[in-house]
Amino acid sequence: MNKDLSKSEEFKLREVWCVHEFARRYRLSKMEESRLKMLHGPFAEMRDLLAGRESSVTVW
Repeated sequence: MNKDLSKSEEFKLREVWCVHEFARRYRLSKMEESRLKMLHGPFAEMRDLLAGRESSVTVW
């Protein structure tokens, strides 16, 4: 039983992103970008960045 990793959603979420590029693409504030950099460093997996972004939703 072989899995085609190129079609797997998990494979895409494991992509490593630059936090700055992620913040720019998702239009995050500089403060949010800074918070993600403090949590993960300059690079992180997409799933970690998305999880960090979702947990920081503000009411403003």
